[in-house]
Amino acid sequence: MNDRKNKDLKTFEAMARIYCRAHHERTQQDDAGLCPDCRASVEATLARTQACPFGHTGNCQDCSIHCQRGEARERIRAIMRYAAPRMALRHPLMTGEYLRKKIAGRKRDHRG
Repeated sequence: MNDRKNKDLKTFEAMARIYCRAHHERTQQDDAGLCPDCRASVEATLARTQACPFGHTGNCQDCSIHCQRGEARERIRAIMRYAAPRMALRHPLMTGEYLRKKIAGRKRDHRG
């Protein structure tokens, strides 16, 4: 796994951990703090980003296509909607990297 995808995995795991701790029983969580459902969501999301036709260079929400479909997409959105506001306090460096990617993606999209 390359460095960028490893960072993406760590960031998404951190977001899923924040969500999982608030919404699921702690007795069923693995060593990373994720229940089986959240672990499955993280693994499925990572697999989809690795198969991204655009090389997963930006943030998925800004992409012109969406690799996640149906229930999986809604689950990812729920995790991100809950965890994103909490990331700045708990993981400020990861939040900074996310914002850098978002700004860089917008600059790429607006070039003529």
